[in-house]
Amino acid sequence: MISALETFVPNYSTQRIDLTMQYFIIILFTVLFSSSLSAQATASTNELVSATNIEVLNLNLDSDNVEIRETKGSRIIIESQIKLSTVSNTALLNFLINSGRYSLENKADLTTQTLSISRKKTMNVLLVKGKECEEIINYIILVPASVKMVHTKSATASIK
Repeated sequence: MISALETFVPNYSTQRIDLTMQYFIIILFTVLFSSSLSAQATASTNELVSATNIEVLNLNLDSDNVEIRETKGSRIIIESQIKLSTVSNTALLNFLINSGRYSLENKADLTTQTLSISRKKTMNVLLVKGKECEEIINYIILVPASVKMVHTKSATASIK
């Protein structure tokens, strides 16, 4: 008796299909297992700062991952994308965010029309179960066109 599959596939054999299915299952489990090994927790926060009467912006963010973009309006929008690379515990990351670990502070000097934005807290080493946890923070900063100069300590800050 000829099956329907044999009419469409001339070199049909059940052994070949069984072997193909075994390879497929092995690859599927490998992908699922490897994705669970790359544990990381990610979150993002946004902060708004008024830039009225500000012409110079100083950024002291202690990060090499700073991207600066121009936007319309009179507010500076700072998006912080935080990644804990060795932990997949999002509850821990949310606790750190809510406790102010990644909060920024701003100081305006209206006589020089300068706004300085820096980290509120110093970054102490974060230990989770006795191991150091790597924190990667990327900043995307939307700056209004009224701000004429942006100074950053990061050598790799990009302006788009």
